Amino acid sequence: MKRLKHVLFFIVAAFSSVLATAQEGYPLDGTWRGEYGQPGAEGTLAVVVMNWDGSVINGRINPGRNTINFTSASLNAENWAVHFEASDPDGKPIVVDGVLEDIGSYKRTITGTWKVGDVESPIVLTRE
Repeated sequence: MKRLKHVLFFIVAAFSSVLATAQEGYPLDGTWRGEYGQPGAEGTLAVVVMNWDGSVINGRINPGRNTINFTSASLNAENWAVHFEASDPDGKPIVVDGVLEDIGSYKRTITGTWKVGDVESPIVLTRE
């Protein structure tokens, strides 16, 4: 009987660890990819990496040698509105506003607008 309890405990513990690794974490965590630009024109690729440290959303656009760090970011969980800001290398403000969709999906999306300076374009960012 005691051995059976140990075996059951091991099975439950193993199953729990599998479920824990399957969790997606904070809904904005991860790498997001999409294209912005005017309809009918060639789009500009955007790669965004976001993470949450428990209180603040941190992020960067196009990670690598030309990384642009967020200056601010927020998520309104009531309507899943996402907002982040940065400045491009020329000092133009980048403002992204969107809505988080398909939250239960690994490949969830943020659909909204990507604005650089005065030029606003539609964008869909998909989590990879």
